[in-house]
Amino acid sequence: MSEGQGFAPLGTPVSREDLLLKGGHVLTMDPGIGDLPKGDVLILDGEIAQVAPGIDRSDIRVIDATGMVVQPGFVETHWHMWNSLWRGLAHEAAGYFGLHRLAMAYTAEDHYLAVGYAAAEAIAAGVTTCHNWSNALRGPEDAVCQAQALADVGIRARFGYGHLTGMGLGPVDQTVLQNMAACLSDISVDGLIDLGIVCHDANHLRTEVEAARALGLRTIAPHADLSGAIDLLGPEFIFTHGPGTPDAFLQLLAAKRVKIGLCPATDPLIGAGLPPIMRFLAAGTPFEDIGFSVDVTCQAAADPFAAMRTIMYAARIAQKNGASFQEIIFTPADPADPANGLMTPRQLLQLATINGARVLGLEERIGSLTPGKRADVILIRTDDGNMLPDPDVNIAFQLVQHAQPANVDTVIVDGRILKSAGRLTGMDHRALARRAAKAQASLRHRGAMPLPDMTI
Repeated sequence: MSEGQGFAPLGTPVSREDLLLKGGHVLTMDPGIGDLPKGDVLILDGEIAQVAPGIDRSDIRVIDATGMVVQPGFVETHWHMWNSLWRGLAHEAAGYFGLHRLAMAYTAEDHYLAVGYAAAEAIAAGVTTCHNWSNALRGPEDAVCQAQALADVGIRARFGYGHLTGMGLGPVDQTVLQNMAACLSDISVDGLIDLGIVCHDANHLRTEVEAARALGLRTIAPHADLSGAIDLLGPEFIFTHGPGTPDAFLQLLAAKRVKIGLCPATDPLIGAGLPPIMRFLAAGTPFEDIGFSVDVTCQAAADPFAAMRTIMYAARIAQKNGASFQEIIFTPADPADPANGLMTPRQLLQLATINGARVLGLEERIGSLTPGKRADVILIRTDDGNMLPDPDVNIAFQLVQHAQPANVDTVIVDGRILKSAGRLTGMDHRALARRAAKAQASLRHRGAMPLPDMTI
């Protein structure tokens, strides 16, 4: 499609392979299987076939995972991928929302590049599933270009379809969604991309929710005033952000089993606050219904490790409930509670993998290394300078407290190796970044956008 539109594709397709990941420290995130300090993962036809020590297969490609963690890929739940081209143009909320006028100046190639640029960063960081929160669509061409970018990168994705507000486009109705679903079935390789809806206009919310439910969409994701549509809330809804939300509304969300996508990078960035995970839990939202989101990579990095750290920090600050530094450091450990009453790194790994899959309604397919699920797997090196290659340490501690995207060695999505030995396999990531930079310059020119203040 991209060549037919007159612009170059992001890269070359990557074929699926049968694989044996051998000798790694396997974190399955499946409590029925547990961890294997030295184990193997067999992948056949894009599916997890077996997880066990000592699997022997000489007829397929073997990847030596010695010294690496083998775990499910990270699953993020809310990402405005279309504005990834705006990097370096805003540092806070007012500047960010001021940039939205550029949406009218986008070309089809801008939509393709922006989403592809974001998706490539996701893969590089170990994020194997994203929620493309596409709230700036002017029509089918924009949507097709974004979907093709996701397909060309090879990431698993939920395509959240939403109209650009202020254009008089009307609601995203059932016909629009049916047409997009048909488009995704043509574009998406093996169903890696499926459809959701994002709702940004309170006046259209009821119509859009009814259309989504008529088609059985797994996610309904609003950035709109919900006060007039409380009766519509249900378990397909994803509520994002959260700082400053009244307790009564948090309790309502919990009662309606609404899923939560925390924003650990952007909420603190704009000064709104830390992700209020403990408030959601106190209001009754189950822990397994809470995931993390990237939100916007025009102002933050796609870094699931930093996201886990920030959420853990926020939880622990809340759990300490205003205790002083002296109180905290001089309180002895509780021998009956190894966690000392604190949220643990392993819980954050759960949040960033199987919880995220549940938020998107995909927990039966991804999120853990369970035989029968799709093979979305990442390998993380423990012998880099910021890690410690010692089998006798708590690997969850290391991953959450120390790891970074640069430690992600290999990324597999549905049995396709999209990153190997620290480099993307199907595209030149640096060349893509240069292409995105040129696109931003052209976009600023067309949108009559001045250069940002270089003095702050």
